[in-house]
Amino acid sequence: MQLIRWREQKLSSILTICMVLLVVLVCVRLGFWQLERGEQKQQQLVAIAQLQTHGVMSWQQVEALPSSWNKTGLLVQLTGQFLPKHYWLLDNKIYNGQVGYDLLALFKPQQHSAALLVNLGWLKAPMSRNTLPQVTLPSGPYTLQAQIKENNLSGFSLADSTRQVDLAKRIQTIDLKQLSAQSQQPLQGFMAYRQGTGDELGVPHYQAVVMSPQKHNAYALQWFLIALACIVVAVFASKKRTQDES
Repeated sequence: MQLIRWREQKLSSILTICMVLLVVLVCVRLGFWQLERGEQKQQQLVAIAQLQTHGVMSWQQVEALPSSWNKTGLLVQLTGQFLPKHYWLLDNKIYNGQVGYDLLALFKPQQHSAALLVNLGWLKAPMSRNTLPQVTLPSGPYTLQAQIKENNLSGFSLADSTRQVDLAKRIQTIDLKQLSAQSQQPLQGFMAYRQGTGDELGVPHYQAVVMSPQKHNAYALQWFLIALACIVVAVFASKKRTQDES
């Protein structure tokens, strides 16, 4: 009987150690992942700062850049015209605690055939999901300053991006190929976010790096402390159990 009890206690101890080790390894891995993300964000900030040393570039200067460059972070001044029928409302955008949409519109720079998708800013959503904000794009020549973003345009969405929109103009993710096909317009391989203050077109709120490297490092420290706490609790629990059995 004592042998069976001893075996059960031994098995319980082994399972407890395995569970503690698993939790500690997961926490440590998450901590290092946060450190890696922090380093990536730091490199991204440095790259954007270097690009922005060029100042506000013209569209011609941007097009003259090598195609291999990641243009994310470049500031550009655009002069051209909006294509008034071609705009979309990007769903589920929160600004200052309020639910709304980001207004996306096609803008054709002067003397260029391909249009550029521009995020004009945030618009407050009406009370009912069955209605959309009223949008009137400027007609005639228009000049704006914007920041370019290339790659990873779709963002995160809980909605199924493959289903049809439930209302005209409302979309869940950014897919340049799909928007090009829908509008029957050739599009640039990147998009731009309007800079400046809010107006009737929307409230610009784009940040190239949302979470700072310091915040990632703080999360990493939290995970490492959780791993350490698990070890400390397991050691004290083991000592108490040994004392109770003796």
